[in-house]
Amino acid sequence: SSGINAEYGGGNESISDRDFTELLMSRTFLCEEEKQQYVDRVRQRREEHKDNSVTFAQYAQFMNLLNDIHELEIALRMFQIAKKPVTPEEFQRAVHVCTGFRFEDRLIELTFKIFDDDGDGHLAHDEFMKVMKDKIRKRGTVKARFPPGSWKAFRKCVHEHMTRAS
Repeated sequence: SSGINAEYGGGNESISDRDFTELLMSRTFLCEEEKQQYVDRVRQRREEHKDNSVTFAQYAQFMNLLNDIHELEIALRMFQIAKKPVTPEEFQRAVHVCTGFRFEDRLIELTFKIFDDDGDGHLAHDEFMKVMKDKIRKRGTVKARFPPGSWKAFRKCVHEHMTRAS
């Protein structure tokens, strides 16, 4: 991930929301035009007199979430089944349940700024998952290793087999 090293490795303590979005989009298989739509959306939704930057710790939190993307998808799918859009508070709760950590409010706000297509303050399942799950490059996340006999390893195995079967 040379992009992140160039941004943070250059002595910067944070990067702009726009740079974060570009880094995130660089990890997808979206075409350049689609990537630019997300970057433009963040630029258009930029708020003056507000912190519009992302620290390395926040970036790392987001990348950790992508490591647990399948668990998050299951949680978000429950909202889709119930035909309920996801609010920032509900997204925060889903992140916490799936990862064991809470996003800083700033990161939740930025996630919605990037992925809330229609600007209604809610995330539809597809608004976030269509990009993050189906399009994310596998090399952009760390493959977690679990002890062979652990519950998490069992769940992961079952999930992978069920996913392949469908």
